[in-house]
Amino acid sequence: MELDELKKSWNALNEQLQKEPIADEKQITELIAGYKANTHKSLRRLVAIQRFSIGVGTICLAALLLIWLLLPTFGFNELLQAKIVPFLGFIAISILVGMWWDWKTYRWNKNTHIEEMGVAEVSRRTTTFRQWTKYEIIVVSIWIVLFNILNYWAMEYHLMSIGVQAMLITLFVVFDALIIYILYKRVIYKHLDHIKKNIEELKDICTE
Repeated sequence: MELDELKKSWNALNEQLQKEPIADEKQITELIAGYKANTHKSLRRLVAIQRFSIGVGTICLAALLLIWLLLPTFGFNELLQAKIVPFLGFIAISILVGMWWDWKTYRWNKNTHIEEMGVAEVSRRTTTFRQWTKYEIIVVSIWIVLFNILNYWAMEYHLMSIGVQAMLITLFVVFDALIIYILYKRVIYKHLDHIKKNIEELKDICTE
């Protein structure tokens, strides 16, 4: 008797579910719109970071030019000035290359139109940017090593005692690693992971 009642209840529930779909078209549309809005929000923040980076680069170039013009007034000896000038040149070239790269990726993300493009196209573009970010981290890491070597040479840290040199090298390594971690892991990749998650959710909904 209990088995028959259980079967009747199950059949009644099954019929009810067939009459009333779990998610109608309006709910699905709203769900897709929500995921697109979240993706657009994260992408907009990445664009803002890149725009800010270009602005900072412009200010740094102006500061380098000022330092170069005022260098003779700082009281450095000729040997030290001869080392500082190429060091400033290295920084200036690095900033220009970095600004070009930020402008390239800024335009790429700016032209990723979430509302107009299909999910597959948005996924392809964000995957490309994610791959570019990996290359960027490699290049930045190499640049940091070169920068520290030139800085070490220009500032004549190699003339200091072994203990002071060891302390400076440790400080440089920790500081550089911390900057890379905060900038990429806690900022850039935070938004990239959020975008990836939303796109995967969109793909699941669109293929159902």
